[in-house]
Amino acid sequence: MLATAQIYRHIRSRGSRLLLAAPFLRQAPPSPRRSLSTPAAQAAPQKSLGAFPTEITTLPNGVRVASQDAPGHFVTVGAYVDVGSRYETDETAGFCHMLDRLSYKGTKSFTRDQLLSEIEALGGNFFSQTSREATIYQAAVFRKDLPKAVHLLSEVVTEPVISAEEVEAAKETIQYELLDMQWRLDSSLQEKLQRLAFGGLGRLGDQAHLITAKKDDACATSTLDRELDAIRGVAGVGRSMICTDASLATTSAEAVRAFRSLWYTPDRIVVAGVGMPHQELVDLARASFGALPPATSEVLRQQAALSVPSSYTGGIVLVDTANGPTSPFPDDQNLTHVFIAFEAPSLLDPDVYALATLSTLMGGGGSFSAGGPGKGMYTRLYTQVLNQYHWVERCNMVSFSFLDTGLFGIYAAVPPSRETHEYIVPVLCHHLYEMTQKITPEELSRAKNQLKSNLLMSLESRSVELEDIGRQVMVRPIPALAEGHPPFPASHRVDVAEMCRRVDSLTAEDLLRVARRVVLGDDTASPLEFEQQGDPLHGHPLRHWHRTGAPRPTVLVLGARTGPKDDLWNVRETLRKWRLDGGELAAAASSQGSSKWGVFSGWRS
Repeated sequence: MLATAQIYRHIRSRGSRLLLAAPFLRQAPPSPRRSLSTPAAQAAPQKSLGAFPTEITTLPNGVRVASQDAPGHFVTVGAYVDVGSRYETDETAGFCHMLDRLSYKGTKSFTRDQLLSEIEALGGNFFSQTSREATIYQAAVFRKDLPKAVHLLSEVVTEPVISAEEVEAAKETIQYELLDMQWRLDSSLQEKLQRLAFGGLGRLGDQAHLITAKKDDACATSTLDRELDAIRGVAGVGRSMICTDASLATTSAEAVRAFRSLWYTPDRIVVAGVGMPHQELVDLARASFGALPPATSEVLRQQAALSVPSSYTGGIVLVDTANGPTSPFPDDQNLTHVFIAFEAPSLLDPDVYALATLSTLMGGGGSFSAGGPGKGMYTRLYTQVLNQYHWVERCNMVSFSFLDTGLFGIYAAVPPSRETHEYIVPVLCHHLYEMTQKITPEELSRAKNQLKSNLLMSLESRSVELEDIGRQVMVRPIPALAEGHPPFPASHRVDVAEMCRRVDSLTAEDLLRVARRVVLGDDTASPLEFEQQGDPLHGHPLRHWHRTGAPRPTVLVLGARTGPKDDLWNVRETLRKWRLDGGELAAAASSQGSSKWGVFSGWRS
């Protein structure tokens, strides 16, 4: 598990945080492994680019403590819990989001007001957040206040008071968030894309699913939301990361307490810190978290039963907003949003480095940028799409990576018109296909340098460094996917120096191969190997990814249809012409692709 949490945070910030393949999938013969192991194994504690090592200790009850010392007046410390929305069920949907909103609302030792007073007295920064695969509680305080901060975090994580009154108050807060979020399409549509890709409306078959927004809907995506919420039995990362109106209606304090008791067990908790001696944090963690009773065999059995692998479904969903509601915000542009994405390698697959580099190479952004170093002004999508087609408002890659799968694709937003709808999908298809055919040495060098510099600059922040440590040490494979593999170490971290070395080792062929693997459905396993023999901390055991579903795209279009012959609503046929519909692998040279590109010349600015 590379600090891919960090690599993919970089990708997402740009707009771009092992089930055996089903019998019907084509499997290419295994390719020879290309070993990229470091010559000399490094003894724990592992060294990073700086002078301080990352040290990891496991307490008797299973809580893991990880830290890295650093000079300065401030320290950052956090508790990371291995639970997220992927572990929810239809009955517990939205509970992780609810627990996040119930954070710092009172514990067995502190009332809500007392807890807030204690936090304010420290003058630090406390927060929590949840995702599909983790829940985070984090704080930044003065060095002298570290004992108090650890104690407060332990109270919030292990001894929260979840009352019916607080749950009802949290419901009101979440309902306000949902109202605020519904017109933030840039972020909310990415959430819906993931739900569509892993258990969404793609279950209905290969045909495009048409949705018509209604004038009396609360927002443009209301009808889509209702159809997604109606799907039952979704597993893994296909589950929504946020509460829905339906789940809020059935959420009770008793059920939330039961969910927390099931998942907040010592073996799933990591206490991480940056800026203090390791032994100091170990002693503090032992005092505050060491009394937690280990999970019983029955609890472990229930956790394993609920740790269900994800299943990619894909599919095409077209949402016509022509007769739907308009945004209440006058500054919002009326745009058509187009996503084309594919299942991609998981966090534990060695090709995740090539995928991150490929996403950086493609880049993209908005039609206006302040420019400057590292802003992606020379990436392929910026120079060949945003600089060539004046009508494209936004165009960038999207990339998400999880324990057992991932999602990789392209996004664009254009003003709705017959002409823009006619050409936007062919433009995107061209660049998806070209990504599998040619990468120049200059592009590769620039992408690798940009990715490495962004990693290094991001890790200058102690909060980012802390999250990187906590997430890496916490990660372990889904139980159902671990069979047949060597034991996964309880504690490990790949530091930024090793990440940069792995990025440097990539070739243009690695990027082309992973592009074909994702976009064209070429199921050749990665030949890369990064393990460092004899170093269980620095070299993590890789898990080569296998598809969890058919190799077909996930397409989400949301915009006003311009008429009965709108070409954008014929996206399935366009994908088929470009051989991106999950059919046979595209040929190395596509005469159709070359000639098709010629129709765009009249649309260049």
